[in-house]
Amino acid sequence: MMLWTIVVCLLLAAATSQARAAVYRHTDAQGNIVWSDHPGGTRTAIRAPRVLSPGGASDASVLLPAAPLRFTPYQRVLLRPRSAPVTLEQARRGIPLRLETAPRLRTGDRVQLSVDGQRHQSPLFSHVLMAMGLTAGRHALVAEIIDSAGTVRQRSKVMALEVLAVSDNEASPRKK
Repeated sequence: MMLWTIVVCLLLAAATSQARAAVYRHTDAQGNIVWSDHPGGTRTAIRAPRVLSPGGASDASVLLPAAPLRFTPYQRVLLRPRSAPVTLEQARRGIPLRLETAPRLRTGDRVQLSVDGQRHQSPLFSHVLMAMGLTAGRHALVAEIIDSAGTVRQRSKVMALEVLAVSDNEASPRKK
């Protein structure tokens, strides 16, 4: 028994010394940053990563998926239309779209944007959606409410969005 205690202590001491080993940082000829345990650069201290616990939850609750919540339809799901025309440059950068729901979006539900019948972004818990990379022309946008099981449960009415094939400078009024 005493021999095992000594072996375990020696193993722990070796692991601790390896964990505190020196790390060196230098830049190679191509400008790449290289991290190494061999001297040849600036000695750097690396902090241990911070590990978060699941907040006192038991192991069983972490392993089991949560049961899907029963979906209750929203009274209103509406994408707010844009008041100004959208230029091609703005469409490439991204157009923020405001979503209104009544009542407010519930905890288990997410929203995704569909453009011209195709899913445009991953489901989010947000009241602002981004339409990005749209081409010139008319597009049909729909906000889709996804329940906790990942099923589309409700959709907004179709919002038509016209993307003008002009630059930002041509769309803004000129000052004389």
